[in-house]
Amino acid sequence: MSETEEFLKESGEALQPIAGEMLRAATGSLNTLCGKAVSCGEHSVVAGGKDSAPAGLSAPLVAGIVEVTGDVSGSFALVVDVPTARALAALMLGGEPPAGEAEALEPDESDAFKELGSNAASSIGAALRSTLSCEAGVSLKSIEPLKDLEKLPDFLGGEMVFVSAEGKVGERQTTILLACGSEMCRAAVKAAAPAEEPAETVAQEELPLNIKRILKIPVPLIVVLAEKPLVFKRVLEITEGTVIEFEKKSTEPLSLLVNDRKIALGRVVKVGERFGLRLEEIGDPEDIVRNLQ
Repeated sequence: MSETEEFLKESGEALQPIAGEMLRAATGSLNTLCGKAVSCGEHSVVAGGKDSAPAGLSAPLVAGIVEVTGDVSGSFALVVDVPTARALAALMLGGEPPAGEAEALEPDESDAFKELGSNAASSIGAALRSTLSCEAGVSLKSIEPLKDLEKLPDFLGGEMVFVSAEGKVGERQTTILLACGSEMCRAAVKAAAPAEEPAETVAQEELPLNIKRILKIPVPLIVVLAEKPLVFKRVLEITEGTVIEFEKKSTEPLSLLVNDRKIALGRVVKVGERFGLRLEEIGDPEDIVRNLQ
């Protein structure tokens, strides 16, 4: 059993939803740019190798090689067969998928597929940041023609995990593959692990009597995205579609307030279809209690 197979045996359940979000982000981006002509079914996750290549993926192939930096560093590749890449390029450019087979992309098809790959990579990066609440910068490094999948580990740094799904591009039945470096998958699972519970808490019996009396009173929890001063004249000029720019960077953590007092910092996570906040820094419980008095 390979190291990647052992990893999937131990952590495959944790990786499944992350892999699903990545593939949905990629196909969603392709679908948007190709006139809603891309669809995808349920995904599978297996250890990558020549014996585990998806049945619907036949050579010659095209791969968009993507580098990931930050908390989930590594690389992955968006892989399709040449006819599918040609169909995607034609749909993005407003034409019809070409008839007949070809061994490689024409220059204009290669440029279009590069743009598709770049947008898909950006969508996957956004999905990683949202799902894992982590730093994840992505960049498309190259478009590579492949005779088969044997050379793919050279681009991805060794062992791989294959995330694939059958789907359609226009009327063409196809398979879309995300080949992810194993180290990147390990980092993603680690980032998804819940934070450890703090070792120390304030025992209720140690609290002052006046605090004990209000423990069951509901208090508002507020997450602050950003704030800035604005003269009232500008406030009155705000209309639908107005974009208000803040100094705060999109990668900075958000503040959690209780009764208008900051008690913690955290990052946005997706909990099902809802918004959540994964706390990264929280004040000392005794200080929080004193500040709320």
